[in-house]
Amino acid sequence: MGHSRVKTKQAKKRRRNKIIIVIALALVTVVGCAGAYWHFRIGNYEGVLGGKISFPEANAAHEQQILDVRDAFSKDIINIVLFGFDRNLARDEVYATYRADTIMLASINLKDGTAAVVSIPRDTLVPIYKRGGGRDKINSAYYYGWRYGGGKTDEEKYEKGMLYQVETVSMALKGVPIHYYVSVDMESVKSIVDAIGGVEYDVPKNIYSKSGRLLLEKGKKVLNGAQLLIFVRDRQYSMGDIKRVENQQDIMMELFKQLKSTGNLLRIPKIYAAVADNVKTNLTMEQIMSLAHYGMNTLDAEKISTYVMPTSFKWGRLSESWTKSYSYLIINQKARAKMLYDIWGLEVKPDKTDVIFDPLPEEEFTEESDEDPEDPEEPEDPEDPDQT
Repeated sequence: MGHSRVKTKQAKKRRRNKIIIVIALALVTVVGCAGAYWHFRIGNYEGVLGGKISFPEANAAHEQQILDVRDAFSKDIINIVLFGFDRNLARDEVYATYRADTIMLASINLKDGTAAVVSIPRDTLVPIYKRGGGRDKINSAYYYGWRYGGGKTDEEKYEKGMLYQVETVSMALKGVPIHYYVSVDMESVKSIVDAIGGVEYDVPKNIYSKSGRLLLEKGKKVLNGAQLLIFVRDRQYSMGDIKRVENQQDIMMELFKQLKSTGNLLRIPKIYAAVADNVKTNLTMEQIMSLAHYGMNTLDAEKISTYVMPTSFKWGRLSESWTKSYSYLIINQKARAKMLYDIWGLEVKPDKTDVIFDPLPEEEFTEESDEDPEDPEEPEDPEDPDQT
């Protein structure tokens, strides 16, 4: 089954814009709706957050390993996955076209006051939840849940899509449980950044358009919403998306430090109003308020560690029968195992390295080869295409 591809500049531009949404997510989940609940109640972090943890169902193919890993966790550790989806008014009519362009897991240790942020690049090749071991890019998991998850209504299909996306991320982390999720879209980027008065940041290099026009000058400055978008969507690095993910993490840390140091609570209602209609989460309002209290009073930037799923780039085919190659990021299995140990103290056995087939001799790598297909009718799933 082939991919359909939309190559318009407008479509590409839409998709790049929303990567900043997850960066701005801290403004919603950490400091959103301040003042709506009692101060003494939201200070009870373990009671509010820890008391409502429920583990999602495990994938049968990995059930024993996942359950073993989850036994190592307690209510002192809260894992929240953050998704930036390519939603807009046109795509609201067809949930299936959504793809998670930004994936970050925030792991908060309530006992020792530390946190870890793990970013997983969108092109990372992983087994998809409930696809019998079938592999695809991690950002395609939502589609599989929407189409094959058994939902009847659009809302049910959306919920199944989110389940597949969340569980696929958990599987990519060898069964680390995900307790909560937050998904946001691209609509409110500029207004979020502008509402807090911009973000002071030292831009490391000049950023140019493809035609050579200077878009953003290097140096320390206060970035407005439009300028911040230019910075975080820039891919003119030898490491491509990996460097872009690192830039997202870096500017997220600057956002956190600046919000914390300024106590920017007076602007929070305006910020929240800008994004409230574009956020879906299973966190309650009280839990959001508890996170706000925790972030402002307990969590310091120096106690937040950042990680990126260790991968290497490969352009090729998942099956010899394919006639077209795509870009994938192949997980470094030993490095992933070390990352899991460093963050959570988990000891897991490295899997075998994923293998994909070389491109056909007549294929030529172009810039479009590094893009996801837009509005796919179905992602290719050669290993188990008919499983539902």
